[in-house]
Amino acid sequence: MRKLPGLQISENFLSPAECNTIVASIDEYRSYHDVPLVYRPEGKRSLKYRVINGQEIQRRLPAIQKLYERMLAVVRSETGEDVVPLRNRTVGVNINITPDGGSYRWHYDRNAVTAVLYLTEVNGGEIEAYPDYRVLLNGSRSSRMQGYLDRFLQFEIFLRLFGHKNTIPPKAGLLVIMRGDRCLHSVTPVSGPRERICVVMSFDSADATFPQEAALDSYLYSSQLYAAKSDPNYSSQ
Repeated sequence: MRKLPGLQISENFLSPAECNTIVASIDEYRSYHDVPLVYRPEGKRSLKYRVINGQEIQRRLPAIQKLYERMLAVVRSETGEDVVPLRNRTVGVNINITPDGGSYRWHYDRNAVTAVLYLTEVNGGEIEAYPDYRVLLNGSRSSRMQGYLDRFLQFEIFLRLFGHKNTIPPKAGLLVIMRGDRCLHSVTPVSGPRERICVVMSFDSADATFPQEAALDSYLYSSQLYAAKSDPNYSSQ
């Protein structure tokens, strides 16, 4: 495993055959169930992907649920963090399916630790990450002032001066573990007919709370239009 502060990368966490088996189970699920397209246009990089949420995974994709449970020991060992799976089952484990032209905007995660497991190799679809970049203020990670500071430090001049960008291309079986609430990250647009498919698994301390949870869940896991003008990552906008 290649380790950086707040970012760890492990190739061949799963074999190509294991990845193909999981992808086949996802394809079977999709043949019977609609998978919502989430599209939130933004100037710099939009949010556009399909998602199978954790409740659906728990009901219909037990192998992926078991993978999430297995990942807990890996995350604790590699990060030294005493984390647990999120209580919110919708969010805890997801399958992200990014089509041609799809991407994922720049953001920090609500939760402390995120593990991303690639299942396919595609053109584009790289994770771009600035590990351990965020300056955390005292108080909530979703506060108004934290939101102002986060956006201010995303200006290109500050990223060049203070950040170190890592680019991680999609490769089947590759595992990325990041301190998601401190690592500024995004996904570049996918190019070509093959979809970028990955499993996203989230962890935090047992007593973690998320004031912005309801708005953020609607924003990230629903195809419905999002009418609010404020950023749902910050509950006090």
